[in-house]
Amino acid sequence: MITKINIRNFKKLENVSFELGNPVVLIGPNNSGKTTILQALSLWDIGMRKWSEKRKDKKANPKSKRTGVAINRKDLFSLPIPDSKLMWFKQHVREMDTSSGTKKTSNVKIEIKVEGILNYRNWKSFLEFDFSNSESIYCRPLNFGNSVSENEIIDDISYNERIAYLQPMSGLALEEDKLTPGSIDVRVGMGKTADVLRNIIFQLINPERSGSNNGLSEQNWDKLKRHIKSKFLIEINKPEFLPDTGLISMNYFENGIKYDLSSGGRGFHQTLLLLSYLYSYPGRIILIDEPDAHLEVIRQREIYNLLVEVAKEQSSQLIMASHSEVVLQQAGDADTVVAIYGNETQNLNNNQEISQFKKSLTEIGWDKYYYAKLTGHILYMEDSTDFLMLNEFSKLLNHPLYELLGRVNVHFLSNNLPNDAIKHFYGLKQVIKDLKGVALFDRLDRETDEPNLKILTWKKKEFENYFAFPSVIRRFIEPHNLDLFNQSNMDIIEVAIRNNTPPRALKNSSDKWWFDTKLSDDYLENIFSEFYSKLGIKNEFNKGRYFELIKFLEPEEIDSEIIEKLNEIYDILK
Repeated sequence: MITKINIRNFKKLENVSFELGNPVVLIGPNNSGKTTILQALSLWDIGMRKWSEKRKDKKANPKSKRTGVAINRKDLFSLPIPDSKLMWFKQHVREMDTSSGTKKTSNVKIEIKVEGILNYRNWKSFLEFDFSNSESIYCRPLNFGNSVSENEIIDDISYNERIAYLQPMSGLALEEDKLTPGSIDVRVGMGKTADVLRNIIFQLINPERSGSNNGLSEQNWDKLKRHIKSKFLIEINKPEFLPDTGLISMNYFENGIKYDLSSGGRGFHQTLLLLSYLYSYPGRIILIDEPDAHLEVIRQREIYNLLVEVAKEQSSQLIMASHSEVVLQQAGDADTVVAIYGNETQNLNNNQEISQFKKSLTEIGWDKYYYAKLTGHILYMEDSTDFLMLNEFSKLLNHPLYELLGRVNVHFLSNNLPNDAIKHFYGLKQVIKDLKGVALFDRLDRETDEPNLKILTWKKKEFENYFAFPSVIRRFIEPHNLDLFNQSNMDIIEVAIRNNTPPRALKNSSDKWWFDTKLSDDYLENIFSEFYSKLGIKNEFNKGRYFELIKFLEPEEIDSEIIEKLNEIYDILK
C-alpha cells in the first residue's frame, strides 16, 4: 500500500506531494492532473520492475555496470505519447546553470518518490528518469552513485508491490483468445481492458498463476455473481474455453433470456471488469480512472461502496480519479480525498478544519469548489439568461470582460436574494481564503454592502430594461419583413408595440415607466406573443432569447451604467 508520493517534472506536474490512504479519491477539474498522477505511478511501477530485473543481473554478474536501465517509449502503454520528451514538465529535458560563471548544461530528471507499507513494514522507493532520446529514457534509483547506497533509496520489500492501471472500457471485444496471465497483464497495461474481460474472469475461476485468489476461486466467483445480480439483475455464467477455436466464451441471463456478454451495457461491463479484477488479483495497488464511467447517478454510490468493500476484503489499495460529485461526497465521509489543481494538492481528511471543509463543500457543492479554487473568483447572477445578456453587451462593446466570461466561474442563484450569494460565498471563503467575488442583481429595495463580496445592482427594474426599446424591436424584426396576406411584419410589430406601450412612454424614452416596469414579463413577452399570434406562428422567442435584441442597439442607446457595471465586474474577475 502506498502512503506517500512526491512527483517532480512529470508532464504537467512540476512538484506535487501528498499522502495517501485506502481508498484514495483524486478530485479536480478537467486537465488538473488527476490522470497524470495515475500515469506517474504507472511509470514508477514500470521503472521498479525494470530496475529489479537489472538488479538480479547484477547479482549474477557483479562486474556489470548499473548506471541505469533503458525503457523504450513503446513499453509505456499507459502513457501513449509520440515523443519521450512529452513526459517532461514543459518538455524541458535540459537546463543551463550559470551560477559558477560558466555555462553548464545538465539533464532535468523526472523524480518519483513513493513510500508505503507492506506486511506491517514501511518501505520507500525513490526513482529518477533521465531523457535519452525521443524513443527511450533511463531509470535508476534517485541519486544512486552519489555516495548514497541503493538500499537507502529502495527498500527490498517495495519490489513486491504490484500496480494495475484499469482504464475505462470503451466497449467489449466480440471475441477473446485465451491468454496467459502475462499476456493479460500486458493488455491491461496497454489500456486494452475491453480485450481481456473474459480472460480475467476465466483466471478468477481457473487461476494459472500461483498465489492468485488465495485458493478461494469458487467463493470469489459466487460473490461476483451475487454482486452483479444485486446491482444489475443479471445472472452471469462461467466463461468457457473452446479448444477448437482457442476462444473464451461467456454469456448471461437477463429477464430469462440468454445473451452473449458483448450484449451488455457499458456500466455493467465496467463494474464487472473492476470487481473481477479485484477478485482475480488480490493484494495489488489498483489505479482506476473514472470508476463511475458509464454509470447513472443512482448506481455510482452503490458501485463505489462495493469497490471499496471488495478491495479491503482482497487486501488491495484503490487509487481513483473521479469527477462524480456522488463519489466525492461518499468518499468525503471517511476515505482519503486529495484535491488536485495542477501543481497544488490538498489532502482533505486529516483534522477538524478539513471536517469543516467537507461540511461546507457538501452544502455548497464540490464542483463549485473546484472552479472557485481554480479561478480564484466567483460571479453570482440570477440565471443563465442574465449571463447571456452580460456576455452579449461585453461583446457588443468589445469590452475586455468578454474574453474572461468564456472561462468565468459563475454561480446561478435562481433568485434575486443577496443573502443567498453571501452565504454561498463565505462558505467557499472558509476554505479558499483569497477568493474574490462579485454579484449582479436586479434593482433591490435596499442596498446591501459586504466587505469581501462586491454586490452590484441595476438602477432600473431589471437587465432587460436596458435594451427592450421599440427601436430595437423594430430593427430585430426588419430583416424578416415579409409580406403576409398584404400585411407586412413591420406593420404587425408596430401595432403590437402600440398596444403594449403606454402613450406617454412611447413619446418619452425617459419616462419612469421604462425604469420601473418588469420589461421581460410585462412588455417583451406580450409584444412577441401578439406578433407571432397575428402571424399564426408559435412564439418561440422567449426570455431565454431576449439577449439577441442587444446586438441591434445603436451606440447612443447604450446606457453608461452598462459600461460601469462591465468595468466593475472586470476589475474583480481579471
